[in-house]
Amino acid sequence: MYVSVSWYVNGLRSFNAESYVVVDVLRFSTLVVTALAVGFKEVYVFSDLNEAVEFRDRIKSPLAAEVDGIRPDVADLDNSPTGVIEYVSRYGVGNGKLVVRTTSGALIVSEAIKLGLENVFIGSLVNARAIARVINELRIKSVNIVCAGYRRSDFSIEDFLGAGAIIYELSMLTDDVVLTDEAIAALHTFKSVVNDNVLLDVIKSGRGGSFLWRTGRERDVVFASNLNRFDVVPQLTDNVVREYSRVKN
Repeated sequence: MYVSVSWYVNGLRSFNAESYVVVDVLRFSTLVVTALAVGFKEVYVFSDLNEAVEFRDRIKSPLAAEVDGIRPDVADLDNSPTGVIEYVSRYGVGNGKLVVRTTSGALIVSEAIKLGLENVFIGSLVNARAIARVINELRIKSVNIVCAGYRRSDFSIEDFLGAGAIIYELSMLTDDVVLTDEAIAALHTFKSVVNDNVLLDVIKSGRGGSFLWRTGRERDVVFASNLNRFDVVPQLTDNVVREYSRVKN
């Protein structure tokens, strides 16, 4: 299995792989994983806020959104994994559909839809092991882990660590793994951080983590740092994100 790590929306084109994993730890990927874990069946992803609002109104489902890290007034909830848990506790999942618009991760998924890519999954620290198991189960020969980055264009330590966590879990399942230099760096960075038990400290010190911490959303940073919390694998299929087991069955 050949594994690469790329960045931003152009990363989808940097390596033509058999499978793609979109990683946006703070917070798109963690939100989507959590939404499926708490009962939503379908997640519709948009990079354009107006399109997301129009679609939300048409299907009568909640909209989780942020623009440059801030929840817009038209959204029903923030791009927040802890927020979606509270929303479901209060209102339930309704028709089981959630609409999501974010600055970075949603842009990559939207581009994957336009390109018609197959075997597109959404990964994070909270489901790294589950992602690795599915990729190994499918006998995927090449994987491009696409990190969303900070505000679409800057390096983010949490996404690098998320990629490293997935690579680590893959290496635990098979010896047949060939890594690019970027993938090697991500793997060893993750291992050093986990071995030193400073995963949360490192994430909250980065630009994305410190921004959320300063703006009163530290719960999301802590939540997103919980390694392998969920056995849920979101998969993009027919332009909708659903849990892999439901897609397969």
